[in-house]
Amino acid sequence: MDDIKIFLSAPEKYEDAFWESNELIWIDWRDFDESIIRYFNEKLPEKDKIHFESMEIEKERGIDILLKKNGVSKAIPYADEYMDRDTTLRSIQEYVSPEYQIRWYMGSLGGDTLAFCIYPTAQWKQIEQEFGIEKVAYYFAPVKADSIMFEMDMNDVFNLLEQRGEA
Repeated sequence: MDDIKIFLSAPEKYEDAFWESNELIWIDWRDFDESIIRYFNEKLPEKDKIHFESMEIEKERGIDILLKKNGVSKAIPYADEYMDRDTTLRSIQEYVSPEYQIRWYMGSLGGDTLAFCIYPTAQWKQIEQEFGIEKVAYYFAPVKADSIMFEMDMNDVFNLLEQRGEA
């Protein structure tokens, strides 16, 4: 989390270096959903890794991903026709909560490859105390049950970029 602290201390100065940071998990809109889970597992300690299984199904999308925790399997709630990154990310957040938080690095807003960070909730709270909740959320938006990231309409992306003073 040191790179996040350095970045937040002077975002304009450290933005380029932060883009190359190991803090970020880069997800392309074309990535397989199983791969997304593996990306997060690479950042989690062994005891907290996401246990999952992919299985073929009769629906148009062809695959279900079952998340397994505490002896319970729960399918990621995709639409019948397709899998999507937003549903996968929201489901991962639900799985790792409340111990961990996934945050969307807003510097990647507007791209077809978005960046995320995952850290223990306690560390995010510490960062918020140090830099302020608003500043942290401005650069690292929490992934919530209603978050739209990859499925955001382009007009919404441009409006959000404009609101952030980046358009």
